[in-house]
Amino acid sequence: MVLLRSFARKLEQTKFGQKSLTKPDGLPILKQQPGPRVYIGLVLLVMSFLISFPALAFLTYLSVKLTKPFIIAIGGPVVFILVHIMFGVGVYLAGNNYALEMLHWATKRFLQKYGS
Repeated sequence: MVLLRSFARKLEQTKFGQKSLTKPDGLPILKQQPGPRVYIGLVLLVMSFLISFPALAFLTYLSVKLTKPFIIAIGGPVVFILVHIMFGVGVYLAGNNYALEMLHWATKRFLQKYGS
């Protein structure tokens, strides 16, 4: 508890902490209708999760079935990189405004609870 209060006091002194405290209550960004950019980002996020494990499982199956370990040795990192690129682009498209607003809201709640 002492560590949380100490962190909250230091966070209150930063520009980000002060800005979070001055923001109005609630999350007004969630009341707005999201644009197509946000939907495209969310689709990319979901697709990155849905593609990753089945693709790796399929590559592992092929590698074992054909007794060619290079299939998973080369295909695994390629799938890993592609999925992470999809995830990063999805976060960039969907999450910038939402993530910042949520971070301000969470910071304000934290500072209200543990701050001075």
